[in-house]
Amino acid sequence: MRRRLAAATVASVTAVSVSTISAVTSEANAAAGRSWATKASYTNIKVGGAYTRTSKKVTIKGWLQDLKKNGLAAAVQFRATEGSGKHTSKVYFFKSAGVPADLPYKKDYRSQFFSSDYTKHLYVRECGLTPKKHYKTECGRWQKVY
Repeated sequence: MRRRLAAATVASVTAVSVSTISAVTSEANAAAGRSWATKASYTNIKVGGAYTRTSKKVTIKGWLQDLKKNGLAAAVQFRATEGSGKHTSKVYFFKSAGVPADLPYKKDYRSQFFSSDYTKHLYVRECGLTPKKHYKTECGRWQKVY
């Protein structure tokens, strides 16, 4: 009788432990985020990263890469929407000597690019900036992330 009780106890503790580990793993995967990347609007710009999305907030992290000096500095912009509302980010770019950097580099934005409380849809677009103090921005079309 005691052996059966002990075996049943071990089996139930193991089942609880496995389900707890699965729940923790699922939460960790959700926190790690889902990946995103732009589809080359500009041939010399690459942008990508990960986003985390809850019912209340979306947060975007990632990197920005300029493949070569070509007269435009690499940049990226985001837009989150919900219903008729939209939240458009500033244009993110890397500076060198106080102006947009038109040179080969890869900048990692580990903290975050952008966050919004609009979570229904997320869009991203590549942009190019003239490498001058008073820069001009040119952007490609919006690309749907989700």
